[in-house]
Amino acid sequence: MVQRYAKQIALGVVLIATIILAVQAHQKVAHEMTRQKHIDAFDSYMKVVPKFIHDHKPYRSDRFPLPPFAMLFVAPFTLLSRPDAQAAWVLCKPLFFIPIFLLAYSIIRRSSGTVLEPLAIALIIAGWFFPVIGDIQEGQMNLLMLLPLTIGLWFAQNSDKRSQILAGLFVAMAICIKVTPLAFLAYFLYRRRWLLSALIVIGSGLWLFVVPGIFFGFGQNLLWMHQWTDIMIKPYIFHDRIKFPNGESIPELVLRFFSHEPAWKTFSHGHVVWHYVNITAISPRLAHLIGRVILLIIAIAGIVWARKSVPDFHARRYPMEIACIGAFMLWASERTWVPHYVTLIFALMAVGMIACDKLATRKSQKIAWWSLLAVALLMPLTSGFARIFGPDGRHYTDCADVVIWCSFMLVGAIFAARFHPPGAYVVATDVSADCGQPAITSGDK
Repeated sequence: MVQRYAKQIALGVVLIATIILAVQAHQKVAHEMTRQKHIDAFDSYMKVVPKFIHDHKPYRSDRFPLPPFAMLFVAPFTLLSRPDAQAAWVLCKPLFFIPIFLLAYSIIRRSSGTVLEPLAIALIIAGWFFPVIGDIQEGQMNLLMLLPLTIGLWFAQNSDKRSQILAGLFVAMAICIKVTPLAFLAYFLYRRRWLLSALIVIGSGLWLFVVPGIFFGFGQNLLWMHQWTDIMIKPYIFHDRIKFPNGESIPELVLRFFSHEPAWKTFSHGHVVWHYVNITAISPRLAHLIGRVILLIIAIAGIVWARKSVPDFHARRYPMEIACIGAFMLWASERTWVPHYVTLIFALMAVGMIACDKLATRKSQKIAWWSLLAVALLMPLTSGFARIFGPDGRHYTDCADVVIWCSFMLVGAIFAARFHPPGAYVVATDVSADCGQPAITSGDK
């Protein structure tokens, strides 16, 4: 009986939990407003976005780190009080993460015909839960970015012109909310999807300049774009700037452990106490260079791994490759936190596909299962569960970059995956891995 109504029960649990989180968010903002204290990213947006819209205030800092286009998603919430806006934003989150999960699952189904086992689904949810809950509780925009990105990647599987247009526009929208999905443009160029790549470029121009120009005025939008680029793009590209050494990316990890930069701070008797975990004290500039070299080596390794052509995105390689791109964009960004790792849904789904795919070698399945289990067990350490290591346990696990090692394990399982050729033996599903045609059995060969 429980299994029969499993979907309805799961949906009910999600809705009840979301309502509880929304009430908590409302109360949190209402309480902290009286203390003039920073609450979370979304509440900060509720303070600054009305000044942009009504007073045309300039970008002066990273309090709103997104391009002007993203203001269009935030603006309707500014009509509410800050506590009501926070609750409404939380209530919107299921409209993001439920379609993301279903579309990511659909991508692997269309690629391999694999049906995930209940245990695999449970481990995927366990591994994804803490980045999602972090995005909700911290008022982040990552799920908002991830939804159009997932829709775009889902449409990209189809080769017809209409699907390519929609894929390009949705991936471009994700890029114009958060810059990091730009890595997928590089991927489609590498795969010689010229129409799709061109549409991403055209769509980026549409979302960055045309749409916000209609709402805010083209001159004002261009001025904001110039200011935003000076604050959010140029310092990281041209001036080797890493503002958050306690973040969760490779450049931040290198900076934290190899240069004398603080990993976190606490307060004692009204004074700030800085904590360090570095094992050497090289200059921040050299640490930044080392981080970029590591990323370059990883990128080259990925190119070598993906050197085989993929004539059709309805193939196993597609969800595996977009999973690696999704992980790499987290490793490369210099403003990465645990909530950003909601993008690991692609890697979790790809590894779940390997674990449950009957054409995967037994060794590949075993590695995949152990990776999913390890991620499910480690991800809670990114939350209050880390207090098992003491009052500063969360700081220790953040500094150790638990989420990075989880992503390394998932990508490692993808790199290690090997598959038997279709037709090697009878396959349980009626769809083959690579071409979407009826599977070949050993008797048919």
